[in-house]
Formats: sequence, structure tokens, C-alpha cells
Amino acid sequence: LNCLTYGFILLYLLLNYLFLENYQIAQKKKQMISIADIYIPNNFLEIKQEWEERGIFIKEINPSMLSSTLFDRKEKPHIIKFEEGIIQKLSKQEELLEISSGRDYSTRIVLAKKLSNKNILIITSAVRPIREFLRTSFEFFLYIMLGSIPINLYIAYVLSVKMGRPIESELMALNAQLKEELEKEKKLDTFRKGFIANITHELKTPVAIISGYSDAILDGIIPEDEITDVCKNINTEASNMDSLIKELLFYSKMESGYIPIKKEELNFKDLILSLINRYSLDLKSKDFNLNLSLEDIYIYTDRKLLERCLNNLFINALTYVDSRKEISIILKQNLFIIRNSSEEITDKDIEEYFIPFSKKDDKKSRKYGGTGLGLSIVAEILKNLTLNYKLTYDKNNKETSFEIDF
Repeated sequence: LNCLTYGFILLYLLLNYLFLENYQIAQKKKQMISIADIYIPNNFLEIKQEWEERGIFIKEINPSMLSSTLFDRKEKPHIIKFEEGIIQKLSKQEELLEISSGRDYSTRIVLAKKLSNKNILIITSAVRPIREFLRTSFEFFLYIMLGSIPINLYIAYVLSVKMGRPIESELMALNAQLKEELEKEKKLDTFRKGFIANITHELKTPVAIISGYSDAILDGIIPEDEITDVCKNINTEASNMDSLIKELLFYSKMESGYIPIKKEELNFKDLILSLINRYSLDLKSKDFNLNLSLEDIYIYTDRKLLERCLNNLFINALTYVDSRKEISIILKQNLFIIRNSSEEITDKDIEEYFIPFSKKDDKKSRKYGGTGLGLSIVAEILKNLTLNYKLTYDKNNKETSFEIDF
């Protein structure tokens, strides 16, 4: 930037040195010609003084009077000689325009023109010598530029350090963010591979059972009186496999955002009571201690998705409640809490509960249609409904709580 600035200054001085004087002379010529064109003899005194203040001198002389004794001899000899030279040059032409050097090395422009009354109009103007001034200016600017280089370098260094620090910080932050994104991508890739492997395993088990029972029936290994029970087992495994496939499709759609959200106003309390009624037999037969604290609250959300979310949470509570069999459901203000007594779980366990197939007790969850995707689907539903949630464990009361802030 400094080089560009200095370059423009040098170019400006060079152009002035080469062309400014010629431009000044051309302008003076133009002015003098215009004066000669509009000159009226004996009627120019009112503006003559104005032009002389601008450095242009106008004089009308009579050639015949130069040698007359009536001529004013107080006039300086060199002026008389100059005018005689002009008259001699005009003897062969009507108008003369020439440039000459004065005694002080200044440039002088002379315009002489014959008038109709046989007098001669002489217009002269000295052009100020500017080459020496430009040469001095050039040297002056050169010294300034040489002297300012260290100062500019220091200022540039200070500014670069000052401006570079936030850029460096931003680059470091972006680098850290990039590393974090790459780490997430690696984890996501690992998750996908594990997810596919788990899907394969989950589907392989019921297929193997169905295939084994079918082959046994076809080969006549199973007695006729047991065939009905075997068919029931086949039907159960087929139903489990169908449920798993549907859950996988639903999870995939939720994760991709392909499930349309149809919101409506609904009574949250009524939704919870209908869900409890669905599992009333299990609650009575297993002697669960269900504690309810429900307020009449209306919310605006998707009924089907919220109902599915609550169903998965309730199944999770029934599945993993410990021997105390304590389950509490609280609905107040803008908070829904489902809590169950349970064995101790760590923070790492809590993170893994939201990963498909990571935590699942087949013997417990199968009874309620569990597929190992329960909390994963809950998390995706709540994310799509833009509801905040958290899963915590209270070590003092030995309780697991799932909270939804709506």
C-alpha cells in the first residue's frame, strides 16, 4: 500500500514536471489570443488594469513614432529595442505569436497584431519558471518518502499484530470447531456402522427362529399336538420383527425430518390418563405403586407424536423399575415428569440410553413391544416438536427421572 501511494506521488510529480509548464503556456496563449480578438482601440482602459493584475500586459504603439523626437525617451532602451524588433517582424505578416526567454530565464509569450488604424497591439506575459520549483518539490517529497518508510513499516507492523490477533483467534476457534465437527462425523460414522450391525442382529434373530420352527414342522420333528404352540411362537417372532421394521422406518423418518407435524390443542392430563388406562392390568397385577400429580393443562402440539413419546416413556418406566415398584407421574405448569425407582445408572449410561440398541433387556422390553429404539425415538420426537428434555438419576432417592419442558 505504501509503494502504491509513493508511486502515485512520483507519477504526479513527473507529470507536472513534463507537462505543467506546457499547459501553463497553452493557457496563457489562449487568453492572449482572446484579448486580441476582442480588442477595441482607445476603449480598453477599463479592463486593461484587470488583465495586468493577472500578469498580462497590453500596449498599443504607433510604429512611426518610434523614431520621432516626440517619442518618450524615458522609456527603457531595451523596451524600445524589443518593440522595434516586433515591428520589423510584423512587416511581412499581420500577426505574430512567439515564445522567448527573458533575462531572468523566465519564459515570455509575445503576441503582436496589426490594427486597422495602422497601430500595433502588443500583448506580453511572463510564464513563471516552474521546472526548478518542481525539481525542488520532487527532492522534498523524495526525502519525505525515505524518511517515512521506517515509520510506515513500524505502523504496518503494529496494525498487522493488532489486526492479526483476532484473526488468529478466529482461525483457532474455527480450527477447534472443525476438529469437533470431524470428531462428531467419526462418531456418527461409528454409530451408523453399529446401527446397521444391530439392525442385522435384531432382524437375524426372529428370522432364524421362524426359519428353525418352520423347518422342524416341515421335517415332522415337532409332534402334531405342539404345532399350534410353535405357530404361536412363529407369529410372535413375526410380529416382533414387523414392529422392529416399523420402528426403524419411523426413526429414520423422524431423524430425516420427513414426518409432518400436525399441531392441535389437547388436554395433556387426559392424554396421560388414557395412557395409564391402557396399562392398568399390568399396574394391578404387578402391584406397581403409581403416584399421580396432574393438573389440567392444555398444550398445542402433535397428538400422535406426543402420545407415542409418552407411551415409550411409560414402557421404559415399567421395564426398568426396581423391586420397590415406585412410579410417579407429575404434570404442573410447563413441566412433565415421569419418575421410577431404579438401580443406579451413570452419566455414561444416560448418554447410551439415547443410542439405538445400546441398552435393552429383551426379556423385559419384549412384553411391551420394546425394540431397543424407545428413548432414541423419544429424543427424535421431542426434537421435532421443539421441546426440551433431560434424563437424570437421583442417587439419594435412587430414582430415574425423565423431564419434558413444554
